[in-house]
Parts: sequence; C-alpha cells; structure tokens
Amino acid sequence: MPVAEVSIVPIGEGPSISKYVKKAIEVFKKYNLKVVPGAMGTVLEGDLDEILRAYKEAHESVLKDAVRVLSTLKIDDRRDKENTIERKLKAIGCN
Repeated sequence: MPVAEVSIVPIGEGPSISKYVKKAIEVFKKYNLKVVPGAMGTVLEGDLDEILRAYKEAHESVLKDAVRVLSTLKIDDRRDKENTIERKLKAIGCN
C-alpha cells in the first residue's frame, strides 16, 4: 500500500499558513485514506489513485485562496512487504 508525504504551501500569503494546511487536511479526510498531519507535512496512506486525486483536489483548494502554491508529493510504493505508516515508524523505533 502506498504511503505518501504531502506539503502544500501558499507563497506570498504571509508568515502563517495554518489556515491553508487545515483546508488541505479537510480535503484529504474526504477520501478513503489514512491521514496523519505532521509539523512539516501530512502523511497519507491508501490507494495510489485515491492519494493522487486527493493531492490534486487539495492543491487546487489551497490555490483558490492564494495566488501561488508550491506543492510537493513523495510516494513510497513498496511491493515486497506490507507498507504502512505504522510499519515504517516501528522500523525506526518510533512506534
């Protein structure tokens, strides 16, 4: 199962971006994904097509309230063993 890290940042909208982050997280929660917000990005777990649809909608949602948005998406799609957020955290002793 793919695990992805997403960051959607409005540019030129002032020093605080929390309202934009909240907006993106609301979009992610509409999808059939595990959503884990973090201090520097949000981690998503689920079907790759669902992750991509959610990412696009969240990007466009933030862009409605900002002139410019810089978004990043990192995907870990492992097929040789179970790939979950919990497994990844356990592997580094954080869970």
